[in-house]
Amino acid sequence: MTDIAAIRETIEREMKLKGFSRRSLSTAANLSESAVRDLLTRVDNPGIGTLRKVAEALELPVDALTGAGLRVPVLGKIGAGGEVLFSLDPDAELTSEIPTVPRPPLVQGRLMALEVSGSSMLPKYEAGEIVYVRAPMNDGHIDDRAFGSYCAVRTADGGTYLKILTRGTEAGRFTLRSLNAPDMENVEVLWASRVLFVMPRGAE
Repeated sequence: MTDIAAIRETIEREMKLKGFSRRSLSTAANLSESAVRDLLTRVDNPGIGTLRKVAEALELPVDALTGAGLRVPVLGKIGAGGEVLFSLDPDAELTSEIPTVPRPPLVQGRLMALEVSGSSMLPKYEAGEIVYVRAPMNDGHIDDRAFGSYCAVRTADGGTYLKILTRGTEAGRFTLRSLNAPDMENVEVLWASRVLFVMPRGAE
């Protein structure tokens, strides 16, 4: 999933810093003015070729736009049935002792990765797969697009689950669902962040 808002923000910031207009950037990148305009306003999934040309014109590594080559910390294990270990703080400083995985292509922003644990997420997710989500900025943060999606969900009782997030029947509470585990009804949720990308087991 392309984080187009973050890509646009980076491009526009660099354009301002380096004095580019859309016209001058299109000339420097050997692109049409409409291609640059669409990248900044309309296109949700830009091609890597376009991003490479823009990055070169802005004198940036293409990784600065795509996020490729960077690493994401694996902060614990996550499942649907309660066998969950959330071991580290998303703000922990990366060291050689913290496992990391490659950043997904074209997904920018502050991410964390969690390893799927147990069999309760079959057939949607398998044990050993890595799911990537946005690291929550603070307690109380719930992704606006999380409802009806698979999410990493942190509950007030200290659990971290991989569940489908739905609204509960009580105000301010949520129901957490999965394919083959009982619903967790009217749960107090600290934060929820939808799955952005899945790395198959053993893919790295």
